[in-house]
Amino acid sequence: MLLSYLKDYSINITDQSSWYETEPIPKSDQPNFFNCIVFAKTALNELDVLKSLHEIEYRLGRKRILVNEPRTIDLDLIDYSNKILRNKEIVIPHPRAHQRRFVMEPLAELDKNWFHPILKINIKRILKGLNDQNIKIFNEKEILIWFFVINYLFTT
Repeated sequence: MLLSYLKDYSINITDQSSWYETEPIPKSDQPNFFNCIVFAKTALNELDVLKSLHEIEYRLGRKRILVNEPRTIDLDLIDYSNKILRNKEIVIPHPRAHQRRFVMEPLAELDKNWFHPILKINIKRILKGLNDQNIKIFNEKEILIWFFVINYLFTT
């Protein structure tokens, strides 16, 4: 469902990682998150992709008030064709992606040769340098059951 929203914005998924359950970063009393990485093709420029992701978040109930606040969804633009952009509207690559196992591990699943365009190091080296953040891969059956339970709880 969520990933189908991307098509509404002319962002076409070409590949998707497994889903991962991870603890929030920074650590807090928030519940765990579900994360995945998608590769996509689009004719949109970087800023329009980011704006589209923010619109999807809004459609799904996210309100941006405080940094690191609890949220219903968080969609980030991690990389865009290995470009480096830094201005008041957009920063690419994502400035903290290389510090988060929940980003790097699913990215490595899709592209074992990904290279950070600013740090000039490959993803294998980035992963070796990350601390042991609690991360668990989920299979589709577990996620479908989890989503069914959540939907059931909200609809009764």
